[in-house]
Amino acid sequence: MTIENLPFIPHSRPTLGEEEARAAAAVVASGHVAEGPAVDAFERELCTFVGVPHAAAVSSGTAALHVALAAMGVGPGDEVIIPSFVCSALLNAVAYTGAVPVPADIDAATLNMDPQDAERRLLRRTRAVILPHMFGLPADPDRFTGLGVPVIEDCAQSIGAVHGSRPVGSFGQAAAFSFYATKVITTGEGGMVATPSRELAARVRDLKAYDRRDDPATRFNFKLTDIQAAVGRVQLGRLKTFVGRRRAIARSYRSAFQGLPVRLPPDDAGHIYFRYVLDIGTECADFIRRAADAGIGCDRPVYTPLHRLLELDGFPRTERAWHQCVSIPIYPSLTDAEIERIISVVSGLLKSPAGI
Repeated sequence: MTIENLPFIPHSRPTLGEEEARAAAAVVASGHVAEGPAVDAFERELCTFVGVPHAAAVSSGTAALHVALAAMGVGPGDEVIIPSFVCSALLNAVAYTGAVPVPADIDAATLNMDPQDAERRLLRRTRAVILPHMFGLPADPDRFTGLGVPVIEDCAQSIGAVHGSRPVGSFGQAAAFSFYATKVITTGEGGMVATPSRELAARVRDLKAYDRRDDPATRFNFKLTDIQAAVGRVQLGRLKTFVGRRRAIARSYRSAFQGLPVRLPPDDAGHIYFRYVLDIGTECADFIRRAADAGIGCDRPVYTPLHRLLELDGFPRTERAWHQCVSIPIYPSLTDAEIERIISVVSGLLKSPAGI
């Protein structure tokens, strides 16, 4: 069969099945489709998984970051440190509070935020650090929790990852999770704030819903539905299987690509490989185009670094990663035949920059 006749392998796709469909249908049949008992159960189960006592479900990962910051009292005149090599959701979440986002450069080996560069950007106005565990690789939370400002872990890409013996999401004052369609687990759209603080959880719950309040304070409509939560509960129950499959695919990629002219992701035991990011050592746009021509969807792991959006200079490692890093498909629903095709195409591109 020629390349033209083979189905295109997308960069991302959700892993959903009959169990999720039945769970959603059961909620619809119950007549209670808004936030209710399924959301309550989803929150409890995520608390158990992450190892924190409190969680509040919200409508998206961006909403989770926003209300976590707001619940901490972050507002106009404050600054929040975030990495530059990350999606613009962090930029937006900080801006919603009226605070100023302060991007930091990344560590070249891990692609996570560089703690030394973050520390260099600390000022009296710094009220929080948002620490993503990028592409499923745990950052070192201890390097950030010692900076003297609250840390919000961004676990949008890393639920199921472990640092030391503890799950990510259990280190900071709060953690934000995303359940978007192509995240590690999905509810279509959705998110969660997890925290060890009863008081912070209460403020998040107060902020995420505006109805039946006795004062005029500004609140939001950031609730999750029971339909979404029912799907999320099934997905959370499948998470260990999902992570096991991602790690197995990553092992296949590592075995195939070792010895080729490429930098592979760190071989970290806590990594869940939400993305499999290759540093190809040269401009990535042509690689992505030629992979697509061969039927494989690859992409830049970050669309545009935040320092570029803000027209800032001084982020050399982020610049290099943006120009040279490529994310190749890795998700649980990939078949063995698809993995073999991906390996064949990517290996060919790495061996022969002029073509496959």
